[in-house]
Amino acid sequence: MTSIIPIVISILRCEEQYLFLKRANSPYENLWSLVGGKVGIGEHILDAAKREVLEETGANSLSNYEYRGVVSERLVKSDGALLTHFLIFVGYGEIDSYLESHREGELFLFSMEEIDAHRSEFLPSDWFMFDSFRETSDESNQYETELEHDNGRYTLNYYRKAE
Repeated sequence: MTSIIPIVISILRCEEQYLFLKRANSPYENLWSLVGGKVGIGEHILDAAKREVLEETGANSLSNYEYRGVVSERLVKSDGALLTHFLIFVGYGEIDSYLESHREGELFLFSMEEIDAHRSEFLPSDWFMFDSFRETSDESNQYETELEHDNGRYTLNYYRKAE
C-alpha cells in the first residue's frame, strides 16, 4: 500500500529571476523542478521548507518566505496504478545566492521568458505550481494533479483546483 509523502517545494526568486533544479534522480530525473524535498517526522512545514532551500541551494540566507498553498499529486503508471502520492506544500521566498550544483542536480536561474520558452523541459506539475503560486492570491490555493510515468516520460493527466 502506498502512503502519502509530505513534500515541501519553494518558488525561489534570486537576482530578479527564478531558481529551478534539474533533478538528477528518480522520480522526475532530467526535468527542471522547484527546489524542495521530504518533510521529516516531527518537522514543521515551514522549518522543512527553509531547511530544504538552504541545503539544496547553498544560499547564505532565505528571506520573505511565505506559505502559498498545497497540492495533492498522484504519480501513476500508464495502467493507472498508483506509484506514489505526494502532499506538496508550496512556498515562496527570496535567496541572495546559490551554488550551481548539488547532489540532487544542477541549479539554474530562469527569466519568465526562458521559463515559457523551455516549458517542455520542466516537470509539468511544477510548471503549473509555479504559475499558480508565483503571485500572492486571496483565492483558495488547493490543487490536485496527476502525472503518468511511462518509459521514462512524465505526462500531466490533469492539474485542477481542489473542490
